Amino acid sequence: MSKFEVRGKNVLLTGASSGIGKELALLFAQDGANLIIDSRPHNRSVLDSWADELRKKFNINVWPFHINLTDEKGPEKLYETAREAAGKIDALINDAGTFHYGCFSEIDYEQQELMVKTNVMAVFKLTRLALPDMIKAGEGRIMNITSCSAFQPTVYHAAYGATNSFVQTMSEAVDAELKGTGVRVLTFSPPYTKTPLLKAANLPERIPWFSVSGLWDPAVIARKGYQAFREGKTICIPGPMNWLMHSIIIRLSPHSLVNAVSLWALKSSK
Repeated sequence: MSKFEVRGKNVLLTGASSGIGKELALLFAQDGANLIIDSRPHNRSVLDSWADELRKKFNINVWPFHINLTDEKGPEKLYETAREAAGKIDALINDAGTFHYGCFSEIDYEQQELMVKTNVMAVFKLTRLALPDMIKAGEGRIMNITSCSAFQPTVYHAAYGATNSFVQTMSEAVDAELKGTGVRVLTFSPPYTKTPLLKAANLPERIPWFSVSGLWDPAVIARKGYQAFREGKTICIPGPMNWLMHSIIIRLSPHSLVNAVSLWALKSSK
């Protein structure tokens, strides 16, 4: 399969003001894609500054939006305004997400509800909204960014892992349905990455699992995701150890064993 050409294409990218999303925006811009980027309203000044920098440096069109995807009609508003601004959406990257660490019964209820709205409903809606236009055009690509937690129960971030599992299985099934349409739905599942997401989640600075999967740099992770997107990989788990663990070992192990190991591996080692 030939690489997906991004030059001159209109790419809608959520969660673009920091972390992996910001690094992905840079990679798309370097290759000449026009960008429709979104982040939460409180990141308005950061996103607007980033959009201006990309626009001037790479001579591309960049449209920043500050739409809250947890609002009841937030995803619909973003897709419609993005399409009106750019004319059409050639590619969609669902990167926006939230994460909370701790015991399920102790993490604030409303925070977890907003996480489900961001990680599940926003991705579900944007994917569903974009597909008909792409199918009609006979080409298009969607990449939904999940995490390694998508492939097994994840203690101390139970709901977060579950949101990623939803997106992972939905994306794989939809991609199979799209065979022959010229449209693909891909997933990118990074391990723990040094982003503001982890800091906001109160993840401990040291957990035993870091010695297995590492704590990755967002620029490195973004490059791997971008390459997987261009190459059309249905599933991408960065790093050979992470791929082996989540694609094979965990899938062949009973959940009772996985949970027992997770209780140790994902607990603070301070």
